[in-house]
Amino acid sequence: MLFFLSIFYIGFSFRMDESFSKELSKNFINQISDIDEFGIFLNNLKIALVMFIPVIGLVMGTISGFSTGLVFNSIMNLSDVAHSNPLVIFLTPFGILELVSYGLAISRGCILFFEILKKKFTKKSLFYLLIEVALVSGMLFVGAIIEWMMIENIPKRL
Repeated sequence: MLFFLSIFYIGFSFRMDESFSKELSKNFINQISDIDEFGIFLNNLKIALVMFIPVIGLVMGTISGFSTGLVFNSIMNLSDVAHSNPLVIFLTPFGILELVSYGLAISRGCILFFEILKKKFTKKSLFYLLIEVALVSGMLFVGAIIEWMMIENIPKRL
């Protein structure tokens, strides 16, 4: 989780000009314009499932954390909202669930890497992997519902 938070913060701290912020924000808004709670869930689940893959998951976690930080940065740069600590987003119910899910997925991917490297991957390892995939899926599903409810309740003037 600390790894993902650190990479997110680096992405948020990245200096960008206003035109890049506008373009990034516009692309993000276009991507999410027709999304609902199931779209949020499927998007987050795809990211998390890749994070379970040894080595590739760490790369995906890095890309996901950095790009999320960049998007948050661009939105904050263009908004009238007073700038606050960007990590506050992870204190929301859905933020906590996503952070725990991604941390669990990246951690299991690293554990799998070392088990495979040491040739100690067992049925027990597979069982733990399946349990953690189920936990991550459940947390991301609940998180997506909460996130969608919060989005739907944002006043339309924002």
